[in-house]
Amino acid sequence: MANVTRAFFSWVGNFPPGASHGWSATGFNYGDVLSVTAHPVIGSPNAAHRVLRIEDMRIDGTPTGRTLLFTVRNVGTDSIPGYGLGISVTV
Repeated sequence: MANVTRAFFSWVGNFPPGASHGWSATGFNYGDVLSVTAHPVIGSPNAAHRVLRIEDMRIDGTPTGRTLLFTVRNVGTDSIPGYGLGISVTV
């Protein structure tokens, strides 16, 4: 049976269209299944669509371990006041 571990982080600030943030995560092993999702803060009736995309997911393997690297990009037409970031590891 699979075991899932998850973490959730938040980022708050002005995130304009086209902007991106680089993130990294460690603490997983060879063969683990990784998942990343970004959830925009919503609610303003003046911002019909707040759209985030996860880009450039990659694993950097070194003799001391592995690091998941990825980018969150605002691909919508409106600024985003913040977002949540979910990361899960399935073993």
